Amino acid sequence: MPTLFRKKTAGVPALKTSPRGPVRPTYVVDAYGAAPAAAAVQAPRFQYPYKFWVPLRLVGYGLIALSVLNLINTLGRFAELLSNFTSYNVLLLLTALASLLFSVVAGALVADALPSFEIRPEGLAVTEFVRWRVLPWQRITRLHSMALPGERYVIFVQYAGAPLSPEHIVYALLAGLGNKSGVFYTSDIKGFDDLTRLILDARMRATPGVRVEDLLSENVPMPVVQMAFNPFGTMNEVAGIPDEEPSSPLMNVEARPAVPRATLVRMQLGLALVPVGLFLVDNLVNGGIPPLSPNLGSLVTGMIGLLLLGLLELPFVALVIQVLGESILGNGEFQPALNTYPYLEMPRMLVLIAIFALVAIKAPFWLIFLLWLGGIGWTAYLTLVFTQRLYRITQQQAALAAGGAALVQFFVLLVFNALRFPGLAG
Repeated sequence: MPTLFRKKTAGVPALKTSPRGPVRPTYVVDAYGAAPAAAAVQAPRFQYPYKFWVPLRLVGYGLIALSVLNLINTLGRFAELLSNFTSYNVLLLLTALASLLFSVVAGALVADALPSFEIRPEGLAVTEFVRWRVLPWQRITRLHSMALPGERYVIFVQYAGAPLSPEHIVYALLAGLGNKSGVFYTSDIKGFDDLTRLILDARMRATPGVRVEDLLSENVPMPVVQMAFNPFGTMNEVAGIPDEEPSSPLMNVEARPAVPRATLVRMQLGLALVPVGLFLVDNLVNGGIPPLSPNLGSLVTGMIGLLLLGLLELPFVALVIQVLGESILGNGEFQPALNTYPYLEMPRMLVLIAIFALVAIKAPFWLIFLLWLGGIGWTAYLTLVFTQRLYRITQQQAALAAGGAALVQFFVLLVFNALRFPGLAG
C-alpha cells in the first residue's frame, strides 16, 4: 500500500507530529469500500477558505472587466472612424479583441488556481471560472502527490481526453507533466483528506479491480511548485549539496544526481520560450500585427533574439559559476551549476505569468518593467545562495554569479523593450 495511505482508527483522518518528525497524512480507502455508493455522492462541497480564493477570483474577474471596458472604448473610436475606413481601423479593433482574448486566458488562470470540488455520481465536479464542469470518473488516470514543507501537500489530478478548460494544460506544464491535462489542489483545502479518499474511492468504483496503487503516484517531482514553496531545499537536492558543513568547500559528495543533456536542453528551451510568447502577445495587443503594420522585421528579430538569449543563459551562468570557483578556490564546478540553474529560473516563471496578465490588459510598460526586474532579482538571489552553498563562500564572493544571472535577463528585458511595437497612437 502506498506510504501516503496508512490505516487510521475510526476512519478519521489525523495529522500528527511525532517527536521524531512530521508524519505524512494518511487515508483509509478500504473503510469506504463497504459503504453504500450513495455515501460517496452525498459528500459536501470542498473549497478553500474564503481568504484564499476570493482575492484570486476578484483579480481574475478584474482582468476581464478592464479588457471589456477597453473593448467598449475601442468600439466607440471605431464607430467614429468608419467614415474614413483604413487599415488603422482594423488594427484598432483587432488589438481590442486580442486584449480581451488574452485577458480571459489570464483571468481564468488566476481565478481557477484554487478550484472547488464536488463528488457527484457522474464524476468529479470542478469549478471553471464562472461555472462547474464535471470530469467523468473513468477519465481520471492518476493522482500525483508531492510533499511540501510544514506537513503540506500538493495533489495534481491528471485526466485523459480533451481538457475541461485550456488552463488545465498550463497547470500540467507547471506540474512538469508535459501536455497532459489536470488540476491542482493542496492540503489547504477544507477536507483535504476526505476529498482525496473520496476521489480514489469513486474512481475505483467506476473501474472494478483498480487499486489505490494504480491511481496514486507519490513524491512526484513538480519543479515549479517545488521551487516556489521550497527553493533552498530543492536546489540542495538537485545539486547534491550536503546539508551538513563539509570539511572542504569542494568535497566530493556521495552522489550528484545526473541530469541528461537532452533534459537540460528541453527545460531551458521551455524557459526561453516564455519571454518569446510574451513578446508575441505584447505585439498583438498593441497593434504590431503583420502585414497590417510595418512590424514584421522587428517581430521576427525580437523573437529570435529573445530565444537565443534564453538558450545561452544556462551555459553562460554555469560558466560564470565555474570561473568564480576557479578564481577563489582554484577549482570550479560546471556540471552542478548546469544541472541546477534551470530550477533557479523557475520561480521567475510565476512572475512572467503575472506579466502576461499585465500585457493582456495593455498595462503601462513601466509597471511590466518593474515587475520583470523583480523576477530578475529573485533569480539572481537564488543564484547567489546556490553559489554560496556550492563553494561555501561569502555573499560578496558569490555576487559575481548573481550578477551574471541578472545580466542575461536584463539583456532579455532590453531587447523586449527595444523591439516591441509601441502601440497605436490616438
